[in-house]
Amino acid sequence: CSKITFHVMCVLKGSKLVSYCVGCGQQILDRFILRVFPDLEWHAQCLKCAECQQSLDESCTCFIRDGKTFCKDHHRRLWTSKCAKCHKAFISKEYVMQTRVNIYHVQCFRCEGCNRRLLPGDEYVLRDGQLLCTDHHELF
Repeated sequence: CSKITFHVMCVLKGSKLVSYCVGCGQQILDRFILRVFPDLEWHAQCLKCAECQQSLDESCTCFIRDGKTFCKDHHRRLWTSKCAKCHKAFISKEYVMQTRVNIYHVQCFRCEGCNRRLLPGDEYVLRDGQLLCTDHHELF
């Protein structure tokens, strides 16, 4: 995933440079174009978030992933890691607990049977997406 940097560029009339919009595929004849990381060029009206269709210009932060552009909010919602229990995103440099399959906030890493917080070194069973301490894994 790449954060997009914008460069507003003036297209000189009579120049031999021909630019085509990544969004619509048409030649860019506008006086100003948006050049996006590193050499993608867009009509200002064509550069939009793939999810919400919000216009993305030099005043906002946006991202490109799998050939699609996203506003900051939708990029975060779609592509950041989320806790397997509460489904909220992790904060940068936050401590987490991880199984072979899932990642959890430390406070969410609890037995589904007794709600006891599981600590590093505790044994647990992961059954059908449920975390269970060794005392409760046979009950579920």
